[in-house]
Amino acid sequence: MNIGESVFLDCGNLTLIVTKGSYAESYAKENGLKYSYSALCAHNYKGEITIPPTCTATGEKIYTCTECGDSYKESIPAQGHTYQSKITKATTKKNGKRSEICIKCRNIKSTATIYAAKTVKLSQTSYTYNGKVQKPSISIKDSKGEALKNKIDYTVSYAKGRKNVGIYTVEINFKGNYQGAVKKIFTIAPKSTSITKLTPKKKGFTIKWNKQDKQTTGYEVAYSTSKKFKENATRTVIVNKNKTVSKSIGKLKAKKNYYVRIRTYKNVKTGGKTKKIYSGWSKVKHVITKK
Repeated sequence: MNIGESVFLDCGNLTLIVTKGSYAESYAKENGLKYSYSALCAHNYKGEITIPPTCTATGEKIYTCTECGDSYKESIPAQGHTYQSKITKATTKKNGKRSEICIKCRNIKSTATIYAAKTVKLSQTSYTYNGKVQKPSISIKDSKGEALKNKIDYTVSYAKGRKNVGIYTVEINFKGNYQGAVKKIFTIAPKSTSITKLTPKKKGFTIKWNKQDKQTTGYEVAYSTSKKFKENATRTVIVNKNKTVSKSIGKLKAKKNYYVRIRTYKNVKTGGKTKKIYSGWSKVKHVITKK
């Protein structure tokens, strides 16, 4: 298309009606002629966000026609918060917390304390051998005194066996709102025995007791000039055969009153070392040595 150089020379206040991007538009611009865009434009709008919306504030988008330059604005609604739970787990020493945080703007809606699992107890830490499997229950309370729940807040693992005399481990592994692990131990002690006879002799005595040879290694005899078995007045003797039922004690003071008691023990392996596990003491009896 061609437009002559002076075709609009004497046209006065002529305004050319053009379409955007057309040759007529270029001609009008180059020759300083007035022009406007055709009112019959079908409009091809292209949108551009000029103010992005936030969680709480509206945004703005401007649409502009690529043909005629016409434009209009549109509000973009606020997006609103999108909350997600974030947990800092509690331990046996430190509190944790649960927070509701917006993943877009980091606004914190609420925070709740998860109190530390302060008290971990076994229902029983010492048993006497009876040939049965022992299984103490677990009690766990947080620092506010509220009980934690098994299988929700923690799980429990018991050592194998738990029938014979020995030292056994219970492992508590925390889960859910808690983390960490705690180990507790309990003991199965051998059955005790009792003194059947104390016979005085010259500067000594002979003790006899009931045989207790099941789940035992031997016996420990304690004798003392103190009724309360004070340490500096007490001596002990180990009998390392569990089928033995008597022991002669000598080289004591003549005509002296001695208090006597006995208990069983068993040697067990724990942590790579051998340890004696004792029963409770028998009832105390006393004897006066001969001159």
